[in-house]
Amino acid sequence: MIKPACNPGSRVRYRANIKLSKELDEELNISSSLVSETNSLHGALTASRNDVRVVELFAGAGGMGVGLLMAGDQKKGFRIINSAEINPIYLKSLETNYKSFYKNSINRIEDCIPSDFTPIDLTKKQDFQLVHEAVRKADGVDLVIGGTPCQGFSQSNRSNWNAKNTYNQLVEYFIECSLELAPKAILLENVQGILWTPRSNKSKNKRKLTVVDYIAKKFTDAGYVLFPAVLDAAWYGVPQHRNRFFLLALHQDLGYTVDHFGEWGAFPLPTHGAMGKYNYTTVKEAISDLPVIDNGEVRVIQEYDEPIEERAISNLFLRQMRQMATPDIIEGHIVSKQADYVIDRYRHIPAGGNWQNIRHMMTNYSDIENTHSNIYRRLKWDEPSITIGNYRKSMIIHPEQNRGLSLREASRLQSLPDWFTFCGTTDNSKTLGIMHKQQQLANTVSFLLTLAIAQHILKL
Repeated sequence: MIKPACNPGSRVRYRANIKLSKELDEELNISSSLVSETNSLHGALTASRNDVRVVELFAGAGGMGVGLLMAGDQKKGFRIINSAEINPIYLKSLETNYKSFYKNSINRIEDCIPSDFTPIDLTKKQDFQLVHEAVRKADGVDLVIGGTPCQGFSQSNRSNWNAKNTYNQLVEYFIECSLELAPKAILLENVQGILWTPRSNKSKNKRKLTVVDYIAKKFTDAGYVLFPAVLDAAWYGVPQHRNRFFLLALHQDLGYTVDHFGEWGAFPLPTHGAMGKYNYTTVKEAISDLPVIDNGEVRVIQEYDEPIEERAISNLFLRQMRQMATPDIIEGHIVSKQADYVIDRYRHIPAGGNWQNIRHMMTNYSDIENTHSNIYRRLKWDEPSITIGNYRKSMIIHPEQNRGLSLREASRLQSLPDWFTFCGTTDNSKTLGIMHKQQQLANTVSFLLTLAIAQHILKL
């Protein structure tokens, strides 16, 4: 399934869609054929100190970083020494979330968040010097994490699968910055399209060099042992099927070789679904407790009835979401207002259905046959959600209510805890800025997936 390789693109299985992925998982059923390989781990990352010093590149709103922060405890954990992000609104979200975590968590190491939140453009050397300065003050860096913008590799943006796409070229900066910092480990996240997108349109061989092939060669030449994987967030308790490519690079000085790991590589084994111990987390488990709202709901703060104790005990996911959240309050349960004709279309779509159920009503679509299958998709209560991208543009529908998803519902489906927020502006004004928030959410790595990976990295 996941094999260490110098050529990740040729070894990692692409997960085409939910149906085919489920069939593959049932065939593998690793719970009966693989065992945990933690006995081979020797704690090299934290052998000489109790904190793993982290630099984030293309940090976004902090979803990936929060997973790392919450993976540790008071004795051992991650310390994020710098978060490089160019977008000031995204950076404001990240700052807000990190400071909230630091203020409210009692299970953390000291000084685990950055002291400065200045926008950083990694394409400019003078900006990257700010990262270098933070690393110097911290006396080095252990782990570099990040995911460059994925638009150039996205399934929903296939026309941009080419080497000249500006977003694709940002990978060069991730590689350059990572290797210049010389960490003990590097964790890269992106969409699956990075596996087959060519780095160059010119090639002497029939097989073009892909972006991942290029990354692998650079990291291998620098002394890293590579572990590529395509992971489904649903395997780790996220109520959403979301397949993403990960590349974990461990420097050979840590003492690990390919032989230290089995078929699953240096990633945690799945805990949910056909390959795990637990059933998938469903949409119902994730969002059915949230208040009923109407199309266009704008109340950012609302009253929330905490689940009765019995329900809270039986719903592990809900307990994780409510951890550190303000009691009896829900934030961000807001919805973009859709036109009346859109809401009318929603009424005719059953659970699990999509635009094909209302073909006769789709009169404003010029090329209906090329419409993505997840457009106008109504979610089902009893299974994980489809992939949550920009859910407003995709017109994803609530399982019962005839409206689009709220920001909090989509955040829950990304497994982001209820205290995690998205900023719509860089100040404290009351402007919703909901479109900014929705795009930040679409770009965020699922929290519980990051948490599982981070907990595993602490053992390396």
